[in-house]
Amino acid sequence: MKIEYDINRYREIANLDLNEIVQVANRKGIKSSIHIQNITKLSWRELQLLMPDGENRFSKMVLLYNRYHTPDSQEDCHMRGERLTALETEEISDYIKLYQDNSFSRHFEVNQYISDNNFWGRFPTIRSLNDHGNYKEIHGIQPKYFEVVCRLLAISGEGGLPLDAYKKY
Repeated sequence: MKIEYDINRYREIANLDLNEIVQVANRKGIKSSIHIQNITKLSWRELQLLMPDGENRFSKMVLLYNRYHTPDSQEDCHMRGERLTALETEEISDYIKLYQDNSFSRHFEVNQYISDNNFWGRFPTIRSLNDHGNYKEIHGIQPKYFEVVCRLLAISGEGGLPLDAYKKY
């Protein structure tokens, strides 16, 4: 499906304020996390992963816009991926903002900062007590969300100890 470019439609799309995190997988099964805040700023790769329909960039943007702007219509377009809930997205966004605002470079630093400032109450959905060995519980986030945060920030686990267990609290 090809949709002809329209500057007014593009402006509508650009002005749509979103805060969604979607987890998608490519044809090889490699997962990616995409933080959708402004559809017009998504890369071609992200648009391809999210929207299988649409022949060009603008068509994919229009279909994605329709998906969010009129969620009841759903049209004939199919969006790929698993959307996180609004609460999950809000908490992950806040977590990432703390990481970036404090210029942290390693993942454990944001957890330490949150612990030192008693901020874990702001993250009831994503937080967990993590056991990295010796049955010691360390405040952190659940593995599912750790993976999303690492992908969005383009960081790794920094060679930390593997997670043996975790529990939500």
